[in-house]
Amino acid sequence: MDVKYQNALSEVYEILKNTDEELLSKIPKSIKKFIEENKNEQYNVNIDSKKSLYEQIILPETQAILSLIYRSYWATDEEKKEFAEKDAIELKQEKDKYDNDIFKNKKLNNKQNIENQMPNKITDLILVRKEKWYQKVWKKICGIFKK
Repeated sequence: MDVKYQNALSEVYEILKNTDEELLSKIPKSIKKFIEENKNEQYNVNIDSKKSLYEQIILPETQAILSLIYRSYWATDEEKKEFAEKDAIELKQEKDKYDNDIFKNKKLNNKQNIENQMPNKITDLILVRKEKWYQKVWKKICGIFKK
């Protein structure tokens, strides 16, 4: 695992240590175990329990992991629905951004598309016949006797 993610897991571990038991109980044990086993023991975490999380200076990776934890385990059903709607809108925007003529419906059949993409080139397939093993052996035997 990358060191920056191990450092982020160290920060997440420290933050979770200062979190209410009610919220911690919503996180699966496997996730907590993963965080504990993969954190960087040598990383000096600068989390002050007296300050709010917004006042802390944390790694962007830590923010992302905490966001995933919140979204997956702590968010209400209403919030999860809002997240899903926002994701759908963002996905549509990304799709529209990268959508181009290749993906638009065209009324050209495959042959016309090939001809438009490769003008003046042969587009017919060539049939390649493979000899069977006994035909190869027979040719070798015949070749020996011809010499």
